[in-house]
Amino acid sequence: MKNKAAKALLRENNDREKALSPAGQKEMTDVVVYLRGQDLSLLQQEEVRRDLIAMALAGEARGETVAQVVGEDYRFFCDEIVDALPRRSPASRVLAAVDDVLPALSILLGIWVVKKVVEAGLNGESLWRLTLTLGEAASIGIMLAAAVGMVAYTCQTALERPDPAASRGKKCLLAWIFWVVLLAAVLLPSLLLTSPLCGIQLPVAVVIALAPLAVSGLLSQRQDL
Repeated sequence: MKNKAAKALLRENNDREKALSPAGQKEMTDVVVYLRGQDLSLLQQEEVRRDLIAMALAGEARGETVAQVVGEDYRFFCDEIVDALPRRSPASRVLAAVDDVLPALSILLGIWVVKKVVEAGLNGESLWRLTLTLGEAASIGIMLAAAVGMVAYTCQTALERPDPAASRGKKCLLAWIFWVVLLAAVLLPSLLLTSPLCGIQLPVAVVIALAPLAVSGLLSQRQDL
């Protein structure tokens, strides 16, 4: 849950963006994805987005595209705006990074709890105490790092123009290699590192899985994140 001011502006921007043409909405989506990866609070991002939507709507009313309004180099245009805004404090940046990770961590922990309960039920073992292995902990860490990396990469490259020299076959091969490596990195630790790390009672495991969401809810009330 985000702070009230940011949530209200987010809803307002979502509604206003619907007035843009389909092409304008697509271009604005790329801009918003790029802004999500910048050193700005959510409120600052939505304030910039509000101004950009207003510019795009005014431009379309004159028969101009978004590119004609802001220029062909969207990234340069956005960087100029971001550079003119005040930066968050180091503490705010750290808390924002933690807040971004916590929901994903809660999901992964929840999946682990369900997986262990199902395995225990199928094997006729006690459901009361779940055992976390070294490999499972490593897999959760790898998946979390991969998710953060993919989001960061998507945000940073949202406004990059496709490279005409890169063939579709090459892109598919690189994507296939990436997913194979990631899948191996996630699965192999769980299969090979089976040493018990710790035992967790089921109610405690559920609380641990939900705790990151609770902390995220508290952090998201801050307007500097």
